[in-house]
Amino acid sequence: MGVCTYPGRRMAHVLVVDDEGDSREFVSRFLLRMGHRVSGAMDGRDALRKLLSDKPDVIVLDVRMPELDGVGLLEVLRSYLRFHELPVILLSAQARSEEIDRARRMGVRHFFHKASFKLEALSDAVDDALGLASN
Repeated sequence: MGVCTYPGRRMAHVLVVDDEGDSREFVSRFLLRMGHRVSGAMDGRDALRKLLSDKPDVIVLDVRMPELDGVGLLEVLRSYLRFHELPVILLSAQARSEEIDRARRMGVRHFFHKASFKLEALSDAVDDALGLASN
């Protein structure tokens, strides 16, 4: 874990789930610079395997992935009491409005398009999710 460059922020374990390695690496590096502990998963099935051994505080989740997509993973998570309130932030290049609506009904508060999101907004969303997780 890197040195926290943002004193006063709550640091957390963030799971970044994205089938695009460059995108997963970009987001992970940013979160590491923020001082968070970060792990990555290539798709929803990989994320489920990792969630069983090490529950994160927040998930940054791509919507469109092979095997088990982001909304499908979210549905599985919400069916388990252990993961029912786990904060999820969606980050996707191609999400359809009905996918975003389904995710919002399952408690997702933040959605970002990969092409236009700002890292500061992602940082704020993680901070917001940590505030929800600590209540």
